[in-house]
Amino acid sequence: MLLESLRLFAHQGFPGTSTRQIAAAVGIKAPSLYEHFPSKQHILERLVLIGHRDLLAAFERTLAECEPDPVAQVRALVRTHVLTHVTYPLLAIVTNDELHHLAPERSAEALALRARAERLATEPGLRGARQGVFSPTELVATTAAIASMGVRAPYWFLPTPEQGPADLADSFAELAIRMLRPDRRSPG
Repeated sequence: MLLESLRLFAHQGFPGTSTRQIAAAVGIKAPSLYEHFPSKQHILERLVLIGHRDLLAAFERTLAECEPDPVAQVRALVRTHVLTHVTYPLLAIVTNDELHHLAPERSAEALALRARAERLATEPGLRGARQGVFSPTELVATTAAIASMGVRAPYWFLPTPEQGPADLADSFAELAIRMLRPDRRSPG
């Protein structure tokens, strides 16, 4: 049920998807849906929580496995962000685009997870700026642009034999370092 709901929400949006469509997609009658979830909001909440929990856990693993150097951490976090988004594109789309359809009591946990992930993702860049490793000019805008690269990738990226998800993640990680160090060549 979650997979079909995910597919429908990603392609039609939460408001454009009815409980009747979800039920039909899984081969049950619409009233039977409520035996599994009290409402369509509860389905969306579950999906959004899965997406946010997965990204936060991926960031935590990445930082635990990475050296403390801000450049290495930014590079690794951008790779993780991109890979998470293009590996599970429908989940990324629903997590990022449909969250605002949840009632405040249904979105609170996801928003808290998102805030934690954002802090983990931005801390190395801020630390690098304080250490003089990154240029602090337009740091907020640059950080937002870097995050947008990963968030938007599921909308257009299709793996090919020439460029797979890891290749895209490597390219975006290198672009991020260049964006944060506009006056210097990024180290290899």
